[in-house]
Amino acid sequence: MDLADGAGRRDSLADAVARAAEVALTRWAERLGQAGLAAARALPGLLAAIDQHAAEVRDALADGDGQVARTSLAAYADGVSDTATQHGWDSSAPSGSDWSRAPWPVVRLLAVCQLADAPSVAPEPT
Repeated sequence: MDLADGAGRRDSLADAVARAAEVALTRWAERLGQAGLAAARALPGLLAAIDQHAAEVRDALADGDGQVARTSLAAYADGVSDTATQHGWDSSAPSGSDWSRAPWPVVRLLAVCQLADAPSVAPEPT
C-alpha cells in the first residue's frame, strides 16, 4: 500500500465519522433540543441549568483553542444517553410544563444541543 492510499482511507474514515456525528446531533436536536430549548426560553431556571451544563461540557471537550469538535459532542451525547439508560432513564422528552423538572440527562443533552448550534463548535476538518 502506498502512502496516498493510506491517506485516502483516513480521509474517507474521517468523512464517515463526521457524517455520523452530524446525524447523531440532528437526531438529538429533533428528539429533545428543539422543544427543550424553546421551553427554556420561557423557563429561566431551565435556561440557567442548560447554560451551566453547556459550560461544563465545553470545558470537558474543548481543545486548546476553545473549540469543541462536533464528533466529540456527538460521542459525548451518546455516552450520556447510554449511561443514563443503563440506570433506568426514560429518554422520552418531557411534555408541556414538565420541562421545568427535566432530569439531569435531559438537561445535559439540551446543553449538547445548545453547543451544537454555537459558533465555538468547530466543523470537522476536511
